[in-house]
Amino acid sequence: MKLNLKERNGITLIALVITIIVLLILAGVVITTLTGDNGILGKAKTAKTTNDEEKAKEQIKIAVMGSYGKDGELNYDDLTKNLGQIGITELPDTASYPLEVTLDGVSATIEANGEVNFTTSGGYTQTGDTITSPDGKTMKVGDYVDYDPTLEAKASDLTYTSTADKTGADSNQEFNVSTYKSAGYGWRILGVSNGKIRLISEEFIGAGTYTDSNRTKYTLKGQKGYINGIEELNKISAIFGHGKGAEKATSITVEDINGITGYNQETAKYGKGTFWEYGNKVTHTRGEGDTLSSSATNGKTWSGTQSTFNYYDKTNKTFKALTSGSTEITSTAYIYGPATLKDGFTQPVQGVDENGTYNEVNQMLFGKWTMTADNGYYRSFTGTGTEPRYWLASDFVSAYSGYGVYWGLRSVSDGGVYYYGLYYSSGDEYGNSYGVRPVVSLKSDVSLEWNETAKEWKIK
Repeated sequence: MKLNLKERNGITLIALVITIIVLLILAGVVITTLTGDNGILGKAKTAKTTNDEEKAKEQIKIAVMGSYGKDGELNYDDLTKNLGQIGITELPDTASYPLEVTLDGVSATIEANGEVNFTTSGGYTQTGDTITSPDGKTMKVGDYVDYDPTLEAKASDLTYTSTADKTGADSNQEFNVSTYKSAGYGWRILGVSNGKIRLISEEFIGAGTYTDSNRTKYTLKGQKGYINGIEELNKISAIFGHGKGAEKATSITVEDINGITGYNQETAKYGKGTFWEYGNKVTHTRGEGDTLSSSATNGKTWSGTQSTFNYYDKTNKTFKALTSGSTEITSTAYIYGPATLKDGFTQPVQGVDENGTYNEVNQMLFGKWTMTADNGYYRSFTGTGTEPRYWLASDFVSAYSGYGVYWGLRSVSDGGVYYYGLYYSSGDEYGNSYGVRPVVSLKSDVSLEWNETAKEWKIK
């Protein structure tokens, strides 16, 4: 008898093993996809970290943006309040720029003009005048670097014409990077900002063709010079920021100088007890006819006649006549010598050798000066070439009296930090000629190698 066996529906042992193997492979793939170096969970974590960092950056930016007063200036009280609301509370009682803050692991510096720079991790670091590279090399502020602003730059980026309608000068002023290079001047390390090396031109730069013994300068005058001066100085400087390894170039500022010398304008209180005392708020009120009265937060008062009194409208960037009502002006002018960090040049306390000569870093910024007396305004320029005189891309206001105010730009001259008035509340305009001094920021990934023969750092 023949048996007819029906086919059975089921799974063989071999098929089961294969199925299990396939499932294990799939499970491995899934786990790797989730947890690997480039896995979903890792990417999600990275994305969250990135999102948290961007959120922190945005919060800091918003806090700064919401801290401007009606005058268009950054208000420190509002800034500290807004930063406190997002969790940044340990701040100086008085304005001290650049202001360093940290939020959720994100570090930033806030400049007096409201510019926010976020710190780049893993870059160059600076302690005092010593700089350490990511690969452990040490260098000093003032060291030379073989930066060439023409190398790898487009010819169209290497020239700039500052027009008379922007500067108030009698004619246009032309700048060409090749002029500075052909004069044989170099570049030196100014310091570190946001993990990046900053270089300063060895000498100040002038318009046109110049030599060491007969160097032309850059003229700014009157309303136009004051209103456009900072922007023009930065545009001139920008043409030096296209060379190999460079990220950008801007004009040197008084904050750059103060950061090196250690000068603190808030504690120095330049002009204390006068109308022009640093930080003094002076309210000028127009009465009947030509009468004018002034009162200041430090108690100074004045009243009399003044036929013309103009003030600067920051919102509209123009000067206007005060024909009625009042206007408040905050005095921000100051001068100091790097050896004393005091008004004028009294007995040296720092930054000079036993002979009273400026140290190397001060010489880089101010030239070589020697203090010749310890009780007065006596010093002499003992360097070679042309005495450093250059604009700083920083403005000021000085309420020099109860009836007068002047606006202008700061400068380095006569061995110290000074200022020059370009426009007066009386309507008078003045001009002066100083050099331009660019500051070049190198890219964060730039590596420097010491050249012992040339005694300078080479950009790799």
